[in-house]
Amino acid sequence: NFFASIGGAVASLTVSAPMDVIKTRIQARSFDNPESGMVILRKMVQQEGFTSFFKGLTPKILVVGPKLVFGFTLAQWFIPTFDRMLKGQTLAEARV
Repeated sequence: NFFASIGGAVASLTVSAPMDVIKTRIQARSFDNPESGMVILRKMVQQEGFTSFFKGLTPKILVVGPKLVFGFTLAQWFIPTFDRMLKGQTLAEARV
């Protein structure tokens, strides 16, 4: 499950990266320069090439693994703990 989760997260980051880069460039542009997203897209392809759509992807991918490990660790602790709480058990009763 862990590797499937990492694979899914990497795939979703890779698919969404181009739109994220374009969105960031739209947000970072000057108010004096009213370029549309299509103009920014064309300039990126002409001036920087296709790989410009994936700038900043590597750090995001490197963060996915540790983030999922942390999330799974917390989930493995919280799910049984909340289950015991809902059943009205104390920690000592649950260990028996």
